[in-house]
Amino acid sequence: MSERRFAAPPLVAVVLLPLLLAVGSAAAQTPFALQNIGQRIESDDARMVARGFGMTVNDSLHPGFKNVASLSSLRHVAIKFTGFGESSEHEDAGGSRHTYRTYAPDLRVGLPVIKGRLGLTAGFAIFRSSQFQTRVDTTWQAVEDSIIGNSQFVREGSLFTVPLGVAWEPVGGISLGASLNLVRGAIRDAAADFFELPAVGGNPFYQPNSVVVEDRFSGTSATVGALLAPGRRFRLAASYTPAYDVDVEREEDLQGVAARGRSSWVMGMPAEYRAGFEARLFGRWKVGGDGLWAESSALSGRADWEQAAEDEYAWSAGLERVHARERRGGLKNLPLRLGTSFRRWAYAVGGAPVDEWTWAAGTGFPFRGDMGHLDVAVSYGRIGERATNGRESTVWRLTVSVTGLETWW
Repeated sequence: MSERRFAAPPLVAVVLLPLLLAVGSAAAQTPFALQNIGQRIESDDARMVARGFGMTVNDSLHPGFKNVASLSSLRHVAIKFTGFGESSEHEDAGGSRHTYRTYAPDLRVGLPVIKGRLGLTAGFAIFRSSQFQTRVDTTWQAVEDSIIGNSQFVREGSLFTVPLGVAWEPVGGISLGASLNLVRGAIRDAAADFFELPAVGGNPFYQPNSVVVEDRFSGTSATVGALLAPGRRFRLAASYTPAYDVDVEREEDLQGVAARGRSSWVMGMPAEYRAGFEARLFGRWKVGGDGLWAESSALSGRADWEQAAEDEYAWSAGLERVHARERRGGLKNLPLRLGTSFRRWAYAVGGAPVDEWTWAAGTGFPFRGDMGHLDVAVSYGRIGERATNGRESTVWRLTVSVTGLETWW
């Protein structure tokens, strides 16, 4: 019996997956994402999430976009889409809540100019997100009236980049890359009090009031990267994004007591350093890890965010058994990936740093002729602690990535 493979046409799958993930739009993230600049959203595909490392990916049939230098190996036009769905439990002093959401944070395209030597890339990647909503039934006392109603708050928005990059292999075993990243986004806070008829008195003059504050971001960053492969069994990688400025425009709209205002300022974003390694073990097994350090304590431009800012760092590590093509191999031909990661968030909550642990596992399915891949990862994470942060969250997440390849001249 011959080996069977996932046979969906790559570009059809790339088109269909966003439509499926769009069903049931984002509802809420963790309460931690409500604070400060939002929650980090890594641009890792499902393969990287499951195995714990991605800076050193250098495979023309299964390209990675975490390190721009690795795209020098491209031999096909590559399109990669990543999305995830998650279920979260959150606890704090006020009780517990359960949230669900889907998200599509990453879309990348790679184009080989000189096969295996020079490649170009563009895309869209969300790197910080803040989605949260709450409603609390409330009673107000106004003179002789007892007023019943509810208070509502919604925060929504994200910061994203549009990277435009190039990768080049000047000599065998050394690849260099650089990208110019257009940074854009907006964060919108809306708070409102809604009044029902007073419990006593029947006064009809109590009107709902609300305030909407929207910050719009615009800036440009740059990233340089390198990939070193001194032999067939070991790789090293690194990248650097210098500190950069983001222009912020704020618009405030107060209703009930009508008022509108505009203001602007410059926000200083921190420098970011990344590194990674990969080693081939026996047989089909690889081991590797990635690291991140960002000087987030240097965040500037907004006093309330500066006070809680902390240097951010993260590491991840894991194992991967690469896929095989053994005749009659069946499930044994599929890849197997196991990984773990740790992140210290870029800001404190409750006067203490926020720590996030994640454990993941996954596999993947090659398309016919190795012209693309469907990869999946299941992960479980814990964010914060009640004892130190005043709240904690647990998150189950399913990450799906689709890579489509097309022949290039």
